[in-house]
Amino acid sequence: MPKVLYIGFGISPFMKGGAIGYQESQMEAITNRGWEAVCFYAAPRYTGFSNQPFIKTWHRNRIKFVELYNAPERPGYQINPDRQCSNPIIERLTKRVVDEEKPDLVHIHELQMHPASIIDIIFERGIPSIKTMHNYYDICPQRDLMYQGRELCINFENGKRCASCLIKQSFQDLSINQRVIRRLRPVLPKFLLVLYHEINKIISYKNTRDNIKESTGQDIRVYSPSQIAVFQPSQYYQRRRFFIERLNKFDVIHCSTSRSAEIFNNYGVIKEKLKVISHSAKSIELIVPKPLRNNEYPIVFGYLGGKWLHKGYQILIDAFAMLNQKKAKLIIWDPGESGKPSPNLNIELRKSYGSMPLTQMLQEIDVGLVPSIWEEMLGFVGPEFLTARIPVIGSKIGGIPDWLKDGENGFLVPPGDVQQLAQKMDLFINNPSLIAQMQRQIKPWKTLEEHTTEMINFYEEVIARQKQS
Repeated sequence: MPKVLYIGFGISPFMKGGAIGYQESQMEAITNRGWEAVCFYAAPRYTGFSNQPFIKTWHRNRIKFVELYNAPERPGYQINPDRQCSNPIIERLTKRVVDEEKPDLVHIHELQMHPASIIDIIFERGIPSIKTMHNYYDICPQRDLMYQGRELCINFENGKRCASCLIKQSFQDLSINQRVIRRLRPVLPKFLLVLYHEINKIISYKNTRDNIKESTGQDIRVYSPSQIAVFQPSQYYQRRRFFIERLNKFDVIHCSTSRSAEIFNNYGVIKEKLKVISHSAKSIELIVPKPLRNNEYPIVFGYLGGKWLHKGYQILIDAFAMLNQKKAKLIIWDPGESGKPSPNLNIELRKSYGSMPLTQMLQEIDVGLVPSIWEEMLGFVGPEFLTARIPVIGSKIGGIPDWLKDGENGFLVPPGDVQQLAQKMDLFINNPSLIAQMQRQIKPWKTLEEHTTEMINFYEEVIARQKQS
């Protein structure tokens, strides 16, 4: 049977995210079709006995997992861009995995915690290879092509923008997991909490100082987060060149939307290597379409993007404040630890939407909101809304227009335009029957089974093409 080696970043239940869920759905689906799947992944899991990277294997659902423990490059923004390009330790372990598994195809989902140089290893062995783009990490260390998370990064300035953007990022915690600390805070003595924070600060500053010394040769003291290491613009410039050169070694670059393919082409990825196939996942199959809505109030708007500027959180709050609060309600899922934006707004905050079944959650929503200001790769929450037969108001940016058809299954608005967003929300408030009208026009999203057939045909095409060359 054909074997696919997947390479990625993180795995459930240790980590969550759209890319991780998609990769796992795909592995399980092709395994059910008679293919063999092996997953080589790095995750921020570290032993207390040794800091040397090593390989550990285990199995789940007939899938073999090859885990890279003690990965040298922890996730975050303060990683030396040179090491994101090449790392001899991970290269050596990758060679071992590839040579032992002898896959018919390599499918890379994420390069975080893997250096881009592993692409050379696959290319040198003549193995057919695919890269799925889940974000813009390959051309942007911050992954979203946003400058400091506030505005689109239009001009790279040969790396200068990266250097000034990443200095503002907070340094990572390298000791005890923050979630564990939050849970234990009520029962731990105060002096232990203070001790933890002091130790964590020392570790963070020490690593910052080491980064500065390694990248600049200067041994300076670091006293505050504002002094966190910034690498040279030339390093970010070389990083982007290095990654794009490697991307062009793949047989195919898989993008989920036409806009994301266009962006990578604009940055130097060969157009003929780009193939657009929209995603699907197991979550789609679990969603039950809602019945047609009546004309009662309030109109319930739903937002699942978290309190992130690039997801349009503040724009959404400003727009909702302009509405009739007696006729409208907003449910915000996963707002973090922040409180309600204003006591005068009819907003209900909910915990992470992983705490209840997706279908149950979507049943409460009349209109979905995706007010992003960044170039969303796809914005998969949108297809989830549509599968539940929920019309959507979304930004006309990134991959959102690929699934959101203005006036048919929702409305498109200019990204960052508070007035336009409020006006479209008000349309539903003033015309509740519009919701049921759009519900009738919503077309079902492709199932995971249908997407699996697309991907297997895609795999077979790439493998056959390699054999013929």
